[in-house]
Order: sequence, then structure tokens, then C-alpha cells
Amino acid sequence: MCGPNAEEPKVTEAGSMSGLGDSKEKPRPVSPADEPTTTVILTVDENPTTVPSMWRNWRFLTMAAAILAYATITEVSNAQISKLVNSPTFSAPFFLMWYMVLTRIFAFPIYLAVRVVHGFITTSTGKFDEFNAPKPKLSSWKVATLTVRDIWRETEKVFGPAGLTLKSGFLYLVPFSLLWSITNGLFYWAVTFTEVSECVAVSCVSIIFVYIIAWIFLKEQFILFKLFGMAVCMAGVVLTVWASGTTFSASRNSLIAAALVVGSSVGLALQTVGFKRYLGSPTLPQIVLYQSLTSFATLVLTWPVFLSLKLTGNEVWDFDSAPLNLMNLSGMFGLTGALTYYLGVSVVSPIFMSLSKPLQIVINNGIDIGIKGITFGLFHILGAGLVIVGFLMLIIPNAWVSLEIRTLIQRLRSGEKSSIKQDVYTIAEGPTI
Repeated sequence: MCGPNAEEPKVTEAGSMSGLGDSKEKPRPVSPADEPTTTVILTVDENPTTVPSMWRNWRFLTMAAAILAYATITEVSNAQISKLVNSPTFSAPFFLMWYMVLTRIFAFPIYLAVRVVHGFITTSTGKFDEFNAPKPKLSSWKVATLTVRDIWRETEKVFGPAGLTLKSGFLYLVPFSLLWSITNGLFYWAVTFTEVSECVAVSCVSIIFVYIIAWIFLKEQFILFKLFGMAVCMAGVVLTVWASGTTFSASRNSLIAAALVVGSSVGLALQTVGFKRYLGSPTLPQIVLYQSLTSFATLVLTWPVFLSLKLTGNEVWDFDSAPLNLMNLSGMFGLTGALTYYLGVSVVSPIFMSLSKPLQIVINNGIDIGIKGITFGLFHILGAGLVIVGFLMLIIPNAWVSLEIRTLIQRLRSGEKSSIKQDVYTIAEGPTI
């Protein structure tokens, strides 16, 4: 037996092993047939998977299309109603905004009611636990109490690890409620000067402000392709505003409306970036709670605004002449549309739900032209088309268009022009690290 220090056999050039004695047989020549070979088996998938499996499910596609359609229809209806309610006896965009908030408060109570009913059903049908042991019978009040408690503990985490406190409520609710009021109040004010289709087209500039703010403050990637998309979108906005009626000359009302919508878009962009910065990626129940609490904060903070506007004569409204039916309908659309949109973002895809904005432009133009009989010129249609194209360019995932602006500037400063040329061919291949 060889010990740990014994010399291991070595293979000599003649094919014998030293330490075991010389072999008397001469080495046989190696033929090509005796050479070791490697077999490589290639498998080709005849049906390559280029999209996630869920997108190949017709039930999922039907659900996604229904969610997108309802979210789009509610937004279109809300915008058209905000234009329709204006009359000589009612012209109050900020009161309309405040009144609609009343409906949005009920988002979380409705969600709670649905979850409690679901808790009753699961408790009555599931009599055994996962270990096949009988569950203890609970009263209806106990089931409702436990369900509400669990939901509250889950949802209040949107305000941080400590949950909803006076400090976190002030920091998270007050700024966003004020921004929401500015965003919607300015948009409702803008539709009193011009048509809905023009205001909706101009509101697409919000995504441009989102990219700029996120690039500056959140250090997000800024892709060269997205810069082209911004230029296309801005060109469309300018054409839409400048094409007043059938002539290529911007009216005073169009310019005022455009300025108001741009201000509204800045507020929306600040909301979007701030929501991502401070709230991260909350769950659907957390979003529902946040929407209800933000609406309540808006009611408390903004009532002096519309009241002072009425007392000074800048807004005209009265409860007897106010179109409350249309306002209630608009509030219901705002509530259910927001919940549907967030459901689509959570269940389907944020990019897919972003397609709602181009659809809104198309549908609002169709309503203004086909139903209201408003005449638009070629420049307006061309501008709306450019806005849609630019918006679609901006919502394309960064992984598809990867030439990052900050990296490009750094390379231009350092003189690395050769590497820039190489990256141009990787625009559709993946993100730049």
C-alpha cells in the first residue's frame, strides 16, 4: 500500500508508467478512428418564446384590454364632463375639483368592504386549516375586526416602518394633496378656454418633465432616443397649440390654456417623481389607502381656496344651479378610473397602462370633431399625431434604447469617440451599465 509520501506513477512518452515496470508490448499507432471525439447536440425550439407566457393567454389579454379600455373611457369622460358643466351660471373649476375629491375619499372604505365580505366567504367555506384540523368558529364581528386590523397593518406601512403617525401623515399627505389640487384645478381651468382635445394633447408634456426631474434629482438614465421622443412630442404640442381652428395662428385663449396645462403637467410630474422617491413601489391596498387619505387632506386644506374665489366673484356657482348629476358622475368616474388604472399597473404592466394617454388623444379628438362638430385644421391633426408618436417613444423601455446621455457627455469630454460609435449599434440590444 502506498503511503501519502509515495511517488505517483508517471506516464512516459512511450506510453508506459514508471513505478509499475516496463511493458513489453510496443505502443500501437493511434488511428484517426481512435481519436477522442465530442458530440454536440443542438436543439432548436420551433416555437421560440419571445413574450412572457401571460401575454399568450387570451383570458389575460382580454382582462388587460378591458382594464385599459375602462381606465381610458373614465379619463375621457371626466375631461369631457369638466368642459360640459361650464355654463353662464356655473364656471367654477376649483370648486369642481374640490367636489370630485368627496367621491375619491370612499376608495379605501369600498376596498375594506370588499375584503371583509371576502373574509366572510372564506371563513364560511374553509372549515379546515392546512393541517386538516377544524378551524375555530368565529363570530361575524370577530371576522370583520380581524380583517380590518390585518388590512390596516398591511396598508399603513406605506407611510414608513412606524406606520401612520402625525408626523408621517403631514410629510406624506400635505405636499401631495396640494400638488394634486394644483394639477387638477389648472387643467379644469384650462378647458374653460379651449377644447378638451387640445388640453389633453398638451398634457402629454408631463412625461417630459418627469424624465427631466428624475434625471436631475433621482440620477435616472436619460437615453438619447428619449431625447428625440421629447423633441417630437414638443413639436406636436406647439403645432396643436398654434393651430387655432383651421388657421395656423394661435389665439389668446389657446395660449392661456396651454400655459395652464403646462403648469398642471409640472405638478403631475412632481407628483409622479415624488411618489416614486418617497413611497417606492406600494401595493394596491396601500395605494387605495393613500388615495383616500390624500383626498381627505385635500378637502381640509383647499376649501378656503374655492370659497374665496366665489366670494371675490372669480368663480360662479350655486348649489341650486350646479349640475350636481354630472359632477357626481364625474366623481364616480374619477374614483373607479383611478382604482382601475392602479389595478392595471399592479396586475398588467405600467408601460401597457401608459397607452391610455395616446388613446385619450384619439378619442377626445373624435368626440370634438364627430359629435361636437368642431372643425380642426390639418396642423392640429398633425400636431396630435406627433404628440402620440413622441409619447410612444418616451414610454419604450430603456432596455430597448440604451445610449445613455450622461455616459455620452462623459465620453465626449474624454475624447472616447470610438467607443461611442460602437454603442450606437447596441441601442436595441440592452441597457448600458
